[in-house]
Amino acid sequence: MKTLGVALLLLLLAVAFVASVQSVSAYAPQGGDYFNYSETVTVNNGQGSYAGYSDQTQVTGSEQMNSVNGSIVSASYRTSYQFSSNQGSSSTNSSSGDYTWSSDTFAYVNGTDNQPGYSEPTYVWFAMNTSLPVGSTFYILNTQFTVVSTNSSFRLPTEGGKYVQTIIAYGTGQYQRNDDYGTFSASYTWNAYFDPTTGYIVGYNYVEQDNGQYQGQAGSFTYADTLYVTSTSYTLASASLPSPNVGSGLAGLVPSLGYLIVAVVVLLVVAVAIYAITRRRSRRDSLPQHSYTPPVPPTPSSAQWESKIDLGSQPPEQVVIREVPMVKCKYCGTLFPTTAVMCPYCGGPRQ
Repeated sequence: MKTLGVALLLLLLAVAFVASVQSVSAYAPQGGDYFNYSETVTVNNGQGSYAGYSDQTQVTGSEQMNSVNGSIVSASYRTSYQFSSNQGSSSTNSSSGDYTWSSDTFAYVNGTDNQPGYSEPTYVWFAMNTSLPVGSTFYILNTQFTVVSTNSSFRLPTEGGKYVQTIIAYGTGQYQRNDDYGTFSASYTWNAYFDPTTGYIVGYNYVEQDNGQYQGQAGSFTYADTLYVTSTSYTLASASLPSPNVGSGLAGLVPSLGYLIVAVVVLLVVAVAIYAITRRRSRRDSLPQHSYTPPVPPTPSSAQWESKIDLGSQPPEQVVIREVPMVKCKYCGTLFPTTAVMCPYCGGPRQ
């Protein structure tokens, strides 16, 4: 009973360890927080009405937190675009403005930062609650995301391609596209990477597949959007190379497990210890309470070694063999006994 109590105590300590790992306070935005970013949007892999077509949009932007009043953050944005296609068309554009958002709900309050391609976005795309544990959900714009790792690596192309620590979240979705590209049914996957200290965006990978019509003709294409920060007002913690299992798409659901692996190992060790102790006690109670005495082999008696042959009272019968002289047949030369009157081979008379 005492041993079982110790095992239960170890189990409770392991559970407490897991809980403490997930206990992280959310960051409160500060006036002066900012980040600059680079974004590349590519359309390619066209089929049907989009066969042979491709284009690319290069975006540079910045998000600035100007002041904080309670949970309301007053912010401003600035973006510039450069578009070009393989058909020779190109254009440039820029936009800027002010807006507010809530650090409690992470939703836009008044205005937005004019993200293209989304209708009436509700939640900000560039920040998340860092206290969310693995498996919890939250929203970026109109997409629900799931936290798949709170301690993983992301490669920044800037500064020689160094790796930084991030929180990874994964989302999927579908929507109906009806714009300059045409009328298409779009489905997408989206990996987003956030700074585990502040919760601000570090980068994301977005891949969308579109199937539908352009000017009455069926077609399809791939729409990909990649973003990463180029500079920040806060320090991004360096990280080692990520696990080979960590990647984009569904592969991002196999992140670096960190503390979670340690907790699982502790739980397994406790479970094995409890099982071993229980088995040992059970086997000890079922053992016989007397000592083992090996069997004594029987001592052979003299009768076992007596002969089983009965000679009886009469002596054995004696056999006498007599030698019979032979004679050669004068006709064929065959030897035959002198007691015979003729040759057994040719029938000639014996003389």
